Parts: sequence; structure tokens; C-alpha cells
Amino acid sequence: MTDTIQALQSSLSALKPTVLEVQDESHLHAGHAGNTGGGHYNIVIVSEAFDGLTLIKRHRLVYDTVGDLMKTAIHALSINAKTPNEYSAN
Repeated sequence: MTDTIQALQSSLSALKPTVLEVQDESHLHAGHAGNTGGGHYNIVIVSEAFDGLTLIKRHRLVYDTVGDLMKTAIHALSINAKTPNEYSAN
């Protein structure tokens, strides 16, 4: 597990997720234009904190929660944010 994955998990624990999956997909994007550093990550997060929030507000909450990681260690973050009810319906 990389330091960035651990930092993401630690930051996102503030949202009290019932499911949190973090995947490093940086190897799929190596050398692409515009990447001046930082990795590519995909997260699946299920939390009651998303209840009643629009998709945009859920993503904003995640971005605000991971904070400075977006300025340093992360170049791209794919977010799948669901409530427990939405996740159990899958």
C-alpha cells in the first residue's frame, strides 16, 4: 500500500465510510500530457454523510476532505460516492 493510499484512507475516515475502496491507477496514465506529478486514484466510498447531497456536493465533500493531497500527491481522482441505501440496492 502506498503512502498516498494510506493518506487518502486516513483523510476519508472523517466521513465514517461503511465501504472505502482506493485503487491506484497511476500505471494506466503514465506519461500522459498534462500530468506534472501526482497519481491517478479511483475511490468507492459509501457514507451516510452523502445522504441528501447532490452528486456535485458529494464530490465537493470528498475533495474538501482530502484537502492538500489534491495539490500534491493526486493528479486525478475518480469518485463513486453513495449512501448506504444506494449501495445496498446494487
